[in-house]
Amino acid sequence: MSQNRYHGIDEYTVRLITFKAKQLSAHPGFSAADREDLEQELLLDLLRRQPKYDPARAQNNTFVARVVEHRAATLIEERKAGLRDYRLQAFSLNDHIEDEDGVRCERSETFDQDDYLLRTGRQSRSSDELRDLGIDVRSVVDQLPPKLRDLCQRLMRDSITDVSRETGIPRSSLYGIIDKVRAAFKDSGLEDYL
Repeated sequence: MSQNRYHGIDEYTVRLITFKAKQLSAHPGFSAADREDLEQELLLDLLRRQPKYDPARAQNNTFVARVVEHRAATLIEERKAGLRDYRLQAFSLNDHIEDEDGVRCERSETFDQDDYLLRTGRQSRSSDELRDLGIDVRSVVDQLPPKLRDLCQRLMRDSITDVSRETGIPRSSLYGIIDKVRAAFKDSGLEDYL
């Protein structure tokens, strides 16, 4: 039973709105939990349109019925629009299913984490690409002369200012060293990753 109260609203309008909300809540894309919200949405739309009612064109009940029917139809269409389309949401990510190995788990656990991170922009490369890139970078760094290797490793974890302070090498000189490291990466075909 609805907890909504309709003070000052005529009985016909209340019965129509509660009936239409009950119908909508049984429609795919809605649920019984939506019923009170649907009642409020239908009434709010009617109250917004009420100033446009012209008694010369139709009776009040006819106007109310047309407005409520129209809003109900647009609510259904809104549920079918784009990303909200209930027809595209055939399951919940929290549903329990069996994975490829027959182990019971939540559906969300079966999705590829790399694909998710790439699609949401939280990661620019797949885990495999990042692993391969890490191997390639270590290979180039390992081939650098010891002093360049040490500075390169420091620059991977600290800022130029911090490295300059720790080593006593002026920042302007560090930029020259960085150019040498970049040349080594470029010679190894890793210039796209600099």
